[in-house]
Amino acid sequence: MDTFPTPTPARASQPCADGGGHLRALVAGLPFAVMEFVHAPQDGTPLLLAANPAADALLGRACAASVGQPLAAFFAPHALAALAKLIYMARHTGAPQARRHVCREDGQIMLAWDMWVYTTAPDRVAANLRDVTRETQMRAHSEFSALALAQSNARLQEQLALYSTMERVAQIGHWTRRLHEPLAHWSPGLFRIAGMVPQATMDHATAILGLPAEDRPRFKAACDRADGTPFDHDWNHPDGRQRRIRCSIQRVGPPHDMEIGVVQDITEAHHIGVQLRDQLALIQQIASRLPGYIFQYRSRPGEKGRFLYLSDAVQDMLGLAPQDIERDKRHLLARIHADDLPRVLASSELSRAQLLPWQCEYRVNLPDGSVRWHLSNAAPRLEADGAVLSHGFSMDVTDRKQAEEDIQRLAFYDALTGLPNRRLLTDRLQHAVAACVRGGYHGALLFIDLDNFKDLNDTLGHDMGDRQLTQVAERLLACVRDNDTVARLGGDEFVVLLHELGGDAHTAAQQAERVGLKLLATLNEPFVLVGQPHYSTPSIGITLFGAQRERTDEIFKRADLAMYQAKAAGRNTQRFFDPAMQAAASARAALEADLRQGMARGEIVAYYQPVVDAEGRIRGAEALARWRHPQRGLVLPGEFIAIAEQSSLILELSQQVLEAACAQLVRWAADSATRTLGIAVNVSARTFRQPDFADGVLAALQASGAHPGLLRLELTESMLLGDVEDAIGKMRRLKDHGVGFSLDDFGTGYSSLGYLQRLPLDELKIDRSFVRGLPSNANDAAIVRTILTLARSLGLRAVAEGVETSAQRDFLRAHGCDAFQGYLFGRPVPAEELPVQHP
Repeated sequence: MDTFPTPTPARASQPCADGGGHLRALVAGLPFAVMEFVHAPQDGTPLLLAANPAADALLGRACAASVGQPLAAFFAPHALAALAKLIYMARHTGAPQARRHVCREDGQIMLAWDMWVYTTAPDRVAANLRDVTRETQMRAHSEFSALALAQSNARLQEQLALYSTMERVAQIGHWTRRLHEPLAHWSPGLFRIAGMVPQATMDHATAILGLPAEDRPRFKAACDRADGTPFDHDWNHPDGRQRRIRCSIQRVGPPHDMEIGVVQDITEAHHIGVQLRDQLALIQQIASRLPGYIFQYRSRPGEKGRFLYLSDAVQDMLGLAPQDIERDKRHLLARIHADDLPRVLASSELSRAQLLPWQCEYRVNLPDGSVRWHLSNAAPRLEADGAVLSHGFSMDVTDRKQAEEDIQRLAFYDALTGLPNRRLLTDRLQHAVAACVRGGYHGALLFIDLDNFKDLNDTLGHDMGDRQLTQVAERLLACVRDNDTVARLGGDEFVVLLHELGGDAHTAAQQAERVGLKLLATLNEPFVLVGQPHYSTPSIGITLFGAQRERTDEIFKRADLAMYQAKAAGRNTQRFFDPAMQAAASARAALEADLRQGMARGEIVAYYQPVVDAEGRIRGAEALARWRHPQRGLVLPGEFIAIAEQSSLILELSQQVLEAACAQLVRWAADSATRTLGIAVNVSARTFRQPDFADGVLAALQASGAHPGLLRLELTESMLLGDVEDAIGKMRRLKDHGVGFSLDDFGTGYSSLGYLQRLPLDELKIDRSFVRGLPSNANDAAIVRTILTLARSLGLRAVAEGVETSAQRDFLRAHGCDAFQGYLFGRPVPAEELPVQHP
């Protein structure tokens, strides 16, 4: 609600209709309208009682002629609502009500009234109305003008600030001067560039203080010319620094008496330009020494492109003079290999059309007939005239290409035979499986292992072994189709991948079998090594694939299992994968995992089988591994030793048994009845061949405190046949510490007398296979007598294994056997159950 000065109320004591002039006399001279209303008794509608002449002027009608008319008869709707509200409030509150009523149209003030309403009697109200439209309009116009002026000033300040910022960012400034005036006006930017303190005006002498003497004639000529031509000159700051300035002077008008100078600080750009010129000279010097040539090529749509520049190195790389190529680019194009030229032209044209970097490798034919690989790079740039200028570099990458081919060959091919390796074979097998599933046919994988190949390496050397492997690869390739794959996995293992053998599994198996027989036949033919024939046989495992999508490692596993089945069948044969083999392999894998966990849980324990002398007294025991399985109970070594030997578990298992035996020796040493008992521990071939075998035994003895003289290690003949010198060295080292050695299962190997004489042995153990037939089997009896005689001649103690009957014991004792071991004297039992004496 707008406010205004409240006038003194003019009250009427009686209506105009009574003929009296009392109200007219009071209010006739007031400059604002005064109207009195009475509330109709029926509905309270305000009815006019009286009005002064100012009301007639305000409303544009004679109010006296309309006495008794309702309020709505006098006022337009926009004023009526405001006045009616004030009348209502004054009547019901008894307090005077005032407001300024303003009516606008399209943002313009059309009418403005000050209204003041008050009660004159319980059923009467008076309204004072004053027209303030003109003064309200003038005040609004004044406020609008003040706002517009403030906004204009703000915009001007923004423009001045923007111009100052632009001068600072662009490092420019300017001055203005009337030709007939000696003083010039400098902008803040010019003072900043000149390094001077800003002031209102500058005289000419001060203005050119920083201009070097050698540049002043050029500056005066530019002032006289005043045509806006820019020129560069130096400027000396008051602090001694020198800047590089670009200046442009021009007169404007008419009457062309105003001189305007625009100045820009180009010191950094000038320094950069100098550096670029120096760098260009350096680049040109370097270009002649780069391992390639630099070129510029310019082309325009619809015109033939040409080389603008080529460095001198093109002469060395292509045998062409740069100027010859610049005159006619066909000289260079003729050097590019015919098979690569279309690709080179198409890719370079696309690069220029799309303004994208270009890179292309291609071959070039040199005058001497050689072929080299080149790599070219170029960066195209669009020129103002629509031409495309490409800056490029070409270099010889023949050595790198050769290295990439070598790396590719090493990554995917066997270095010895040139056949695909496991990585490439796996990739091809994946594609073959997918193709078989899509096409509805089968393929086959043949796993080939050369029988006894290690013997060849050991006897003739690895060179001869490599020569045979190379011949094997050649023969395998000759037996298969071009779309089949022959690969070498490593060592003496080869794989043949047969594609598209037919949709019927039976037919596919027949085809794979025929190929396998062909491979067997060709590999059974003699190999010529150092002028002598050498015979070798393979074991081949075959599996089919393609009936369903499956992993390649599963296919490899099936073929590998089938190959081992072929070896188990006597070698030099082939076998198809049998699901029963897979079940057995899975069972072995599960047992191996279970054994690993069991060893970690300490479930491997040592049982002891007594060794007795001829009188039946216990002289020691053999430590035998047992597995106390939480669900399966006591597991005998026949079920898990072979699995342990096929994996690295045998190393840890052997160590656990050795440590248990040493601990038992310590316990026995504390009892007079058992302190002389010794323990024999079996050593696996894999354990014995470890470089730190002797260190491990000595460490176990030292850690436990056991007496080394009571420990005997049992070795088999087969594990000593390899590196005899290494075996003797390990045995002698342990022998020097008191550890004894026994040759286990004697008679089943290939020992010679000279070989036995060199070994630091203490005893021979007669294998149970010879004891079993005693005394009735004449052959077994003769062999046993020979072994006993040999032991006596070598000064070794003889121990018979597997003695189960009194007749066997009596025969052995009668022929001089020193000790006995077998069920006749006791089964393997825990140490605490071992009887000190034979019953």
